[in-house]
Amino acid sequence: MKDILSAEGTIVDAHGQRRGWVIAEDGLVSEIGYGDCPVEPDVTGFIVRDVVNMHTHCADYGLDVPPGLSLEELVAPPDGLKHRYLRSASRTDLMGNMGRFAAASSGRGSETFVDFREGGAEGCRMLREACPDAVILGRPTSPEFDPDEIDEILSVADGIGISSESDMDHRYIESVADEVRDRRMVFAIHVSERVREDIDFVLSLDPAFVVHMCEATDDDIAKCAEAEVPIVVCPTSNRYFGREPPVARAQALGADLALGTDNGMLCEPDMFSEAAVFAEAASSQGGDPSDCIRALTRVSCKILNRSKANARATGPGPVTILPSPDGDEQGAVMRGDRIRLNIRRF
Repeated sequence: MKDILSAEGTIVDAHGQRRGWVIAEDGLVSEIGYGDCPVEPDVTGFIVRDVVNMHTHCADYGLDVPPGLSLEELVAPPDGLKHRYLRSASRTDLMGNMGRFAAASSGRGSETFVDFREGGAEGCRMLREACPDAVILGRPTSPEFDPDEIDEILSVADGIGISSESDMDHRYIESVADEVRDRRMVFAIHVSERVREDIDFVLSLDPAFVVHMCEATDDDIAKCAEAEVPIVVCPTSNRYFGREPPVARAQALGADLALGTDNGMLCEPDMFSEAAVFAEAASSQGGDPSDCIRALTRVSCKILNRSKANARATGPGPVTILPSPDGDEQGAVMRGDRIRLNIRRF
């Protein structure tokens, strides 16, 4: 006898929010529709299609972080703890980290994640082998611009994702960005995570999105809004280092916000927990906590729809139900073929 579960509520996807329903048989979503559910629903709430985690570093998922390290000591290239770990770990260990990260992400409702993959072309090949559904933004390792290296990376990856502009020579960054733009692939960059950085230079690179912006001014954020460059915030990671994601300021200034979980060594790839932190940050800053739903769904689609990487993020993926406060929280994760029904509370 099949285990049948029905859910009704607000379907949230790239097109916005509409009233609808899903029916799952043994964890496999068999029907999705709009309007009233044809049967009495077992649970009500938000119905969210595959949520894309817009910023990760998955290879450090196996690194135990000692307490008290600063942002620079932990992640600044080239000799932060993370980078030393990535250089010293074996290929087997790194691919094991990537596979476990991907499984943890999928089990929490995110089949697809956008990874800033360190390690040049080889790092990209490892992740593609470990997790074919990942959107991979490679990072070159050559100290000087090498078009052959960029070509090799882009033969495997979906684009390039680099460290902050203050970590690298501007001419180097411009050359990399030009190569990526010419191929209509994704170029993204960390900005103003540790210190305020030159947003005019960053926007001249025409990035698909920027990450963090914790130390950005209102004027910097307004320029991103005007240029229609979304900001991916990572509230849990930012707060680990005593920094605050600019949620309310971005909302007030009209900038699009998306969400990422950042380094696997710092927190689990759980986008719904991240959305809860986003909502709390928005509320404490005087912003709109309900914007977390849009950040979870529509902005990531908007970013990836501009590039070929969209093909990796438009498969069936998981369907997640966020029950209403008075809803019945049932099961944990019921697995199907490639479409799973997750029931989560955040």
